Amino acid sequence: MYQFDITNFYYLIGLVLFAVVMGTITSSFVPDMRKKENKHKNMYTGLPNKLITNNSVEKSTIKNKPTSLRDNSNILRAEKEIMTLPLENISWREFEELCYLYYKAKGYKPRKTSEGADGGVDLIIFNRHHNTEVAVQIKHYKKGQQIDVKLIRELDSAKKNHGCILAEMITSSRFTNPALIEADRRNIECKGDEWINSKLLPWREQQVKQRGLV
Repeated sequence: MYQFDITNFYYLIGLVLFAVVMGTITSSFVPDMRKKENKHKNMYTGLPNKLITNNSVEKSTIKNKPTSLRDNSNILRAEKEIMTLPLENISWREFEELCYLYYKAKGYKPRKTSEGADGGVDLIIFNRHHNTEVAVQIKHYKKGQQIDVKLIRELDSAKKNHGCILAEMITSSRFTNPALIEADRRNIECKGDEWINSKLLPWREQQVKQRGLV
């Protein structure tokens, strides 16, 4: 019959402990590939952080993409640049300034409303023919983006807040037909791209030549 040898038992225990110790030591020198792989991943989504960042930036860019020239820029450059740059290259503030300069030169005594809180009115001019003040709203839009009925109604309310009976809506674009009908009912004169091309721009070109701004 086989007799159990206590020496063999201790020998086996020693081998097991040795194997455990060696395994621990060896694993400490071998990089954890799973940790390395997940190092640059978001702990909640499992997606690469770079991808998440790029997607966030892309979504932010799309969300903030300008739809009109008013959204595109808030800059106001020197008068020389406003008078000489192509209309599509000036900001909405510069377009308003150009209209202000036009009315000033024509003797309408324009006044600018408080910047950033105009209540839908950008200028107040004096109409000598009607002997009254006129509220003027100016919209520098891209071609194809038209003034609609809603904007006409908003201007009608805004002109009353400034104590005006008459109003003008100036745009570098055009008006929808319903907007023109609504404006006629509410004593609002509409000045679109036709007025820009026949009045504002010819005056500007004349000023450039007279003042030698070219």
